[in-house]
Amino acid sequence: MKPQTTQVEFRKKRACFTALAAVLLCLGVLPALFPGGYSAWWRQAFSVAGLSDFSSAADDAPMSMHVLEVGKADSILVECQGKYLLVDGGTPDQAEKVSRYLARRGVTALDYVINTHPDSDHVGGLGGVIQEFSVGRYFMPQLPEQLIPSDFAYTNTIEALKEKQIPVEYLRGGDALSLGELSVRVLAPLSVLDTTNNNSIVLLLVFGQTRFLLMGDAEAGEESALLSSRQNLRADVLKVGHHGSKTSSTAAFLAAVRPKYAAVSVADSHYELPSREVLDRLNRFSAIVGRTDVSGTLLYCSDGISVTYQTER
Repeated sequence: MKPQTTQVEFRKKRACFTALAAVLLCLGVLPALFPGGYSAWWRQAFSVAGLSDFSSAADDAPMSMHVLEVGKADSILVECQGKYLLVDGGTPDQAEKVSRYLARRGVTALDYVINTHPDSDHVGGLGGVIQEFSVGRYFMPQLPEQLIPSDFAYTNTIEALKEKQIPVEYLRGGDALSLGELSVRVLAPLSVLDTTNNNSIVLLLVFGQTRFLLMGDAEAGEESALLSSRQNLRADVLKVGHHGSKTSSTAAFLAAVRPKYAAVSVADSHYELPSREVLDRLNRFSAIVGRTDVSGTLLYCSDGISVTYQTER
């Protein structure tokens, strides 16, 4: 699969689609089909056409974070002033979907790719993405040998990196990157813990006065380490750890973060995620919860002062 739809082409496609809908409206076709209103029709029609009726908000925002709908997995695109960071890539079968989304956003080169940890639902799609896009730098946590997987999801990504001659670099707490005017601060891992989840790279994105905290699959153990480090964890947007599992997002941790928005990347499945306990905890802090299984891709835009939130459906 080759990503062929540039952002310019995407806008042309959206304009043509809108024009067609306007003709149908004038002919009375839409009123006949949707006498109660058009908003639901527009959302569904744009989705079927492979378009997004919220993408214009990201076009106009100096910084945006897209939490992609990739099932019970994670993939997050961060844009800032024409530069791009991809955090995780979902499962192997989501590589094409992630690549299509990047292409529609006009991405031809990723400045950074960060794999928070090498579980298959985070690293799996990165192999396919790396094969399709230019990648500036690739990062992951440095793990002891017993925590490094040998499955296809991980080895396929490593092979893609070797083929493109992209070295693997390692991040730990205290490191920092910049993406335009966006500060990408690495809060964890601070030490080697017992599981891949608890060695997740935790990122704090700071743009102006706005803050985004991305937890990977960090569980209570890594949250406790972060609290003990006395770092400032306050954030406007929290990408909830481990898909809303009850082993993450402890009350003490959420009290330190106090997010206005909470994003949960999850699938409608037998896993029963996000946990009711986690949702109740988030509700106690009045967080506005976005779920990819309910609302599709979640979009958070910042102008450096405040954050706005929109969903795909």
